[in-house]
Amino acid sequence: MPSPAGRYRRLGDVAQARERRRRHGRLSQRPVTIAVAAALANWNGAPYLPKCFAALEAQTTGLDEIVVVDNGSTDGSDAWLAARGDAVRLFRSDRNEGYCAGYNRAIAATDTPYVLALNTDVYLDPGFVRAAVRVLDDHGEAAAVTGSFYEEATGRTIGGGVRLRRQLRMRPETADGPAREVFGASGAAVLFRRAALDEAADVTGEIYDDRYFSYGEDIDLAWRLRSLGWTVRYTPDARAHHVGSGSLGGALRFLEKPAVFQRHVLKNRYLTLLKNAPPGLLVEMGAALMLTDLALWPYLCLRQPLRVPHLLGGIADVLRLLPGTWRRRRLLQARSRLGSRAVRPWLHGL
Repeated sequence: MPSPAGRYRRLGDVAQARERRRRHGRLSQRPVTIAVAAALANWNGAPYLPKCFAALEAQTTGLDEIVVVDNGSTDGSDAWLAARGDAVRLFRSDRNEGYCAGYNRAIAATDTPYVLALNTDVYLDPGFVRAAVRVLDDHGEAAAVTGSFYEEATGRTIGGGVRLRRQLRMRPETADGPAREVFGASGAAVLFRRAALDEAADVTGEIYDDRYFSYGEDIDLAWRLRSLGWTVRYTPDARAHHVGSGSLGGALRFLEKPAVFQRHVLKNRYLTLLKNAPPGLLVEMGAALMLTDLALWPYLCLRQPLRVPHLLGGIADVLRLLPGTWRRRRLLQARSRLGSRAVRPWLHGL
């Protein structure tokens, strides 16, 4: 069975890509010529792609290239992408391999010092990339930068940045106030520094953990980057509008999502905790997570009984993946610069 590193390097050799960037001087923190690529994973995004791409083309800082991995779409969106010709570098999969695998493949296919990971149901304001690039240029310790998100249908504020909660539920930071450091960035639209992603991949062999499939992978990646000494920044000058769960018809809340995705949410929270929590917080956060789930199960048994087998499958997934999760934990903790005292100020919730 190939190692995690082998899986990542089949998509793009990390060491060779880094050497190419060094030869071209692309690892300097204030490059003379900004090179930014956009990486997208598409699954049945036909309703959103035209507006998403129009927003990319309107960026005041031009993109070197746009790379899209199509995850087995059945709505004709892959044909729409193919019709873009040379404007898009398209990779097709015959099945839905998930958000994480799709973005790993798309990011690995790029070779720029900065890479924008973007959901197809996100529409960037024209200055988003320029504002985000400015932050990475000014903060050499930053692995990633995110901006302010607004609900596409209503214009209301969704948030900016992602909080770390004891129960590992997704909660956005408020999208107001000055530019600042945040715990993590939503995977909906985030500009990454390639050197930071390379370092994360060197430790565990992957950028996003493709066992997650989807949901919660942004908290996991942010935590891993922080453990390696990087930070994440928020700037109010980078603005975007988000449909939210576009490929699922806008089902944002946990109870509204299809059962298979509820299973991933449940599984991924435990994987994130087991991989990343410093020893001093592992028991504390684990207890908060289990208490939250114990309160949820009676409701699900009464209101959504047909989904209970899927959620039990999520628990089975955690147990099945435990050996690989523990291997990743050992690798991460051996390199981690982030103890319980450094994590605790970021915790919210119970």
